[in-house]
Amino acid sequence: MTRRLSVRITVRVLQTGLAMTPLILLWPVLRHRLESEMLLHMLVEFPMLLAAGWAARDLLLPGATRRFPRIGQVLALLNWGGLTCASIVTCVAMFWMIPAALDATLLVPSVAAAKYASWWLCGFMLAGSWRRMAPEVLLFFVGNLSWTTATAGLLYMDTTSRLCANYLTDDQSNTGTGLVLLALVLGVLAFRQMMRLGATPATLTAITPPAAPAPTKVAR
Repeated sequence: MTRRLSVRITVRVLQTGLAMTPLILLWPVLRHRLESEMLLHMLVEFPMLLAAGWAARDLLLPGATRRFPRIGQVLALLNWGGLTCASIVTCVAMFWMIPAALDATLLVPSVAAAKYASWWLCGFMLAGSWRRMAPEVLLFFVGNLSWTTATAGLLYMDTTSRLCANYLTDDQSNTGTGLVLLALVLGVLAFRQMMRLGATPATLTAITPPAAPAPTKVAR
């Protein structure tokens, strides 16, 4: 019992620390270090904000739903089957892969704030949605995200000119390589999750359409 309690406390402490990681971006030196290189900007800061939203959801939402049960019902209606979350996360990821959007985050504070908020919100939504997605939806969502990431990575790798005014071509090429590797990891995880969910009898029953009724003879 004591060991289980200590594990629970450790997990809660780690979740709290992860949820508070965006606060380090308030330190100008560290924020400039992360955003001075395209590789760190896209492959460290973006996942960090996503993970912070994910951890915050696990910390805040259970207590809020116990106190206000309607919150959970409303969120379930707005995010039926995880489709809303999948659409929002895909749009956010595609938008922040645009070179002009990355440049704008370094020049316009309001755009930078929108970047922080959008990635955090994606993590918050994704934490409670990915388990509710049907195997087909999960495969399409992560597969599409993987394909988009790989396409952007290949574009960054093959283009000899600078796509971002604030990043050099070498940094751009390194980021492209990282995006392609990330796309491969996402593809493998999507296939593994689809196989695991698709093998359960409950999931197979949920996604199998009902059989058509047998035709009946009409008496003459």
